Amino acid sequence: MSNNYIDAATATWQECHDFLQRHPFAILPLGATEQHGLHLPQNTDSLIAEAIALQVGKKSVGMILPTIPIGYSWVWRDYPGSLTFSFDTFRSVIKDIVVSLDRNRCRALLILTTHGANPQPIKYASRELVDHTSIRVLRAFYPNLSQIITDADSTTWQASNFHAEEFETSLMLYLHPNLIDMTKAVSEYPPYSLDYEMSTLPMGALSESGVFGDATVATVEKGEKWFNRCVANIVQVWSEFLDLPNDESSDLYEIN
Repeated sequence: MSNNYIDAATATWQECHDFLQRHPFAILPLGATEQHGLHLPQNTDSLIAEAIALQVGKKSVGMILPTIPIGYSWVWRDYPGSLTFSFDTFRSVIKDIVVSLDRNRCRALLILTTHGANPQPIKYASRELVDHTSIRVLRAFYPNLSQIITDADSTTWQASNFHAEEFETSLMLYLHPNLIDMTKAVSEYPPYSLDYEMSTLPMGALSESGVFGDATVATVEKGEKWFNRCVANIVQVWSEFLDLPNDESSDLYEIN
């Protein structure tokens, strides 16, 4: 246990109690178990979220909660091994966790996700919690990502969507190189379809490989740079959030 962060899963209840007495703040990483092409593991989002949460805790303050390894992954539901909560179930899971924290006298929570479909259920869960708990909630999904990856060697698919491509693959090469098979990395930019934006057509129906972008240009060096930039951005906004008056909260959703 450190003075400014604690791992809730491996600590005792007394250690959690003492920490929250000093620092009534928590960090909740939300991931996913879903396809990430043929070169990345299905827990990619969870591993990245967990790593970012740990570094944010070390560099700022907070009780780090266990990573939730399943999210809202409806768009990949037809890929074997991909798991999804329904929208309402996932929203309820988030709410139940926050209610538990509220009972433990936690007063500020950073909900950190690295899966692109999670922000919507997080958003609506947070809105409902405002009326029923005393916890201020900050929601973060790769804030200011467009500035983080200015030195990328590829473009993102349709600017605002990316999956298992240069960015995520580079992060994983830095964090967990033993879990990656770069011989299976591909570059795929599925044809854009208005049906995707205007109907219920899932992303999974658009791609042959499951990749949206270019995974072949990913490197460890870029992964290290981008990971540290992500951490620095979130540390900054989390620290600023904790300095706000108690009746304020924030949303962070910029990904392009």
